[in-house]
Amino acid sequence: MTPGCCFCGRGIGGKTVITPIAEESSIPIEATVNKEQEIKEETAIPIEANISAEKEESAIPIEATANREKGVRTFSHEELAKAARYFSISDNNRLGDGLTGEVFKGELPNGEVVAIKRFKHQANPEHEKLARNQYEMEAEILSRIEPHQNIVKVIGYCNDASNRLLVYEFVPNNSLKSCLHGKEKHIIKWSDRLKIALGTADGLAYLHEICKPRIIHLDIKSANILHGDKFIPKIGDFGLAKEFMSSHTHVSTGPRGTISYEPPEYYVADLRRKLTEKSDVFSFGVVLLELITGKFAILEDNDRLVNWALSPLKQVLTTDNKEDLDMEKYNNLVDFKLQKDIDKKEMSRMIYCAAACIHKPMKLRQKMSQIVEVLKGDKEPMDYIWLRNDTQYLYQGSPYAPLPEALRPAVP
Repeated sequence: MTPGCCFCGRGIGGKTVITPIAEESSIPIEATVNKEQEIKEETAIPIEANISAEKEESAIPIEATANREKGVRTFSHEELAKAARYFSISDNNRLGDGLTGEVFKGELPNGEVVAIKRFKHQANPEHEKLARNQYEMEAEILSRIEPHQNIVKVIGYCNDASNRLLVYEFVPNNSLKSCLHGKEKHIIKWSDRLKIALGTADGLAYLHEICKPRIIHLDIKSANILHGDKFIPKIGDFGLAKEFMSSHTHVSTGPRGTISYEPPEYYVADLRRKLTEKSDVFSFGVVLLELITGKFAILEDNDRLVNWALSPLKQVLTTDNKEDLDMEKYNNLVDFKLQKDIDKKEMSRMIYCAAACIHKPMKLRQKMSQIVEVLKGDKEPMDYIWLRNDTQYLYQGSPYAPLPEALRPAVP
């Protein structure tokens, strides 16, 4: 779901999108981000929604799902309206406002502070049906996930006639995107960037390989990675997520998400409807590049960060000696705000992980559990995820083929 979910503690504004289908299932979270840049980053490619397929994939009633899961509550509309001060925006308790809904800070009778996502009604009947399906999918999927420190926890929901609300844990420290790119531009030190990368990778590994049923998120990006205490990351915004069983190799769906994070297979006709967990792996690689470079996923000249980073990645990774990644070669790649606040071995591991996630062909991308092992330092990247011959992929140019004219996003 695009743009990012907002369960964090800062106000934000709405945004302009090209297609409500690709963009409408999420909440913007950064009022601090320059609006023109934000529009560039979040603009989605128009894709015709397969409403009937969506409905089939959310066939399990949310009530049945929630009732069989401990700790997931049903709320009345009145309970949640009261908790959110009747959704008043006068006291700055609105955390986010987007095309499909708003997120409010609320307090339950037991004193627990929560984030309450209230879905809006859509004038277009098809968009309304899609929004409802996405609401049900997000609620169902999150209610099945066992608590994990790197995944936003759903507390409950309200499906009272025309009122659709989800209740999440409140994550107070905003998103990775806001911290890296907002006007305040916090300088996130290297040790915290590594913690964010590792925690996000661990959360994805859980979704892909441990969770039952396993889950593809389909919209991994810095706006959907929220910060708890001490920069512990939490993956949020599951409105586009899909379940997949071990006997299935892919999920059939339309390509949606955020253009600057979408994997190249989204634009290949034969692969467009075969989204696998490898799609999340690619998107995670873009997030790693953001952590490494401190740059937006899409740059001011409308180029992708993935394309910009290709040349400096060649400089850093074209070496015969895995211990000889010259720090001077990092200068064109690494965020200048870090200055000397980096660990050479840790940075090298993150760079290798980013290259493997983005530049290796889809079928050869590593599992997230393998990325976790490398980021932890348990495995050497050149023995495990980036073999010497893999450098060839850096010389094949951008991972994206030129987009057909019909699929090119409009430039604001």
